[in-house]
Amino acid sequence: METKELRKKLIVNFSKFIQDDTKLEVLEGVFDAINNEEMTSLVSDEHYLKVEEARAEYLSEISSASSWEEVELRLNAKHGF
Repeated sequence: METKELRKKLIVNFSKFIQDDTKLEVLEGVFDAINNEEMTSLVSDEHYLKVEEARAEYLSEISSASSWEEVELRLNAKHGF
């Protein structure tokens, strides 16, 4: 769609939206999201580092994790499942 056509379509749609208060609130949220450059993360940098270290350990296979098959065998041996 060309810019002129898109602009006309948006003008028509906005004229419909601004007549409904609930849609105005939604539009305000959209505009707020567009206008916010960068929001600070709720997750700390330290947590990202911990996740990165755990992922690196997992990928290097240093981890002491067991496969589901190994867990199932141990449970069967210990509890008879």
